[in-house]
Amino acid sequence: MNIEYRQATQAEQRVLWTAVERGFGSHYQPTDEQYEIDIKSFPPESAMCAFDGDAMVGTTAAIPFESRVPGGAIIKNAGVTAVTVATMYRRRGILREMMGRLLRREREKGQPVASLWASESIIYGRYGYGATIQNENFLIDTRKAVLKHKPEIPGKVRFVDREEARKVLPAAWESAVQHHIGIPRRRDISWDRFIHGLNEANGDWGKPWVVVYEEDGKAMGYAKYFLKELRVFGEQTHGLVNADDVVHSSAASHAALWTHLLNIDLYDRLSTWRSPADDSLPWMLDDPRQLQRKPYDGVWYRLMDVAEALASRTYLAEGSLVFEVEDSFIPEWGGRFELSGGPDGAKCLATIKSADITLPTASLATIYLGGAKLAHLERAGRVEENTEGAVALADRMFATVRAPWCPMMF
Repeated sequence: MNIEYRQATQAEQRVLWTAVERGFGSHYQPTDEQYEIDIKSFPPESAMCAFDGDAMVGTTAAIPFESRVPGGAIIKNAGVTAVTVATMYRRRGILREMMGRLLRREREKGQPVASLWASESIIYGRYGYGATIQNENFLIDTRKAVLKHKPEIPGKVRFVDREEARKVLPAAWESAVQHHIGIPRRRDISWDRFIHGLNEANGDWGKPWVVVYEEDGKAMGYAKYFLKELRVFGEQTHGLVNADDVVHSSAASHAALWTHLLNIDLYDRLSTWRSPADDSLPWMLDDPRQLQRKPYDGVWYRLMDVAEALASRTYLAEGSLVFEVEDSFIPEWGGRFELSGGPDGAKCLATIKSADITLPTASLATIYLGGAKLAHLERAGRVEENTEGAVALADRMFATVRAPWCPMMF
């Protein structure tokens, strides 16, 4: 088998999208408007593909993101997406080769980290990714969900149409970027895709509804949701709400949007699937047992430049640690690194000092944004403490006030 690995060409744009959609079980039949959005979302040079002769049998791509890390710095982040291998070419090392080439290329562009949503959680640890951002699914009976506790809400929630959504939602998203760790900034083409989707029905759910929360004319959050009618003997009953996006940047915007979602007439079951791991909704409810919660891995990070990634964020406690980072996928990216940091900043450099902690790069990625404790990974056998107290110090340093969050699929 002679597989060629390379970027796609302009002439192969439709072939690329056809291969990607097929990999996720869909036929690619876009409208002209949708096709224009697709080819701008990630141009062919952003892809790294596998070819058997003229046939495209594997795909990967990376979108240039910027996202916030603890301390407030905005760093470059390669958003890995469109990862597929044709069914008859699986288990031949094609994804391994594509991923290695893609990551090396993205690091050469000066991006210290990569991130992705995993369609299958078993795949990406072998390539050095760690489950960095945990999300939760919510399912709630709105007839019994009473918000007993909530902060003062000085603003208002209102409906917006497609045209106005394009004007006001970007400001709400950027406000969320500044308030949370882990949310990527959205490019204009990402908003074009989002707005285009507002005009399309989602199967029997129909077209989405969008509301925005504003204070003094400033958009601070928004929700996009779908409604599904259920009928018994011809009469509507027990309708469903699917809150696809609930994006907030403050306690007030969060409470206002949830007040709206839990009070939609004729619809008494509500679900979400990208809520933050530390969402305050359970603590707002009079009866928290009405809320069913299912945690799951959201976004996986891959540290491509360990020193730059660790130096880019701040740390909750002052401290200095030497990490022995084992990178079995791209060994030259591993090594020994001395991190010294605190609330005011950090520096991280390669060193020959003895390591306080030995761990694989995936474990370091898992704790990078403060969404997991190193002590938990140590108990799982994924970390080795060489200096007594080093793991406890690392947890004090890497801890964050809020859990990282990413409500955007990519």
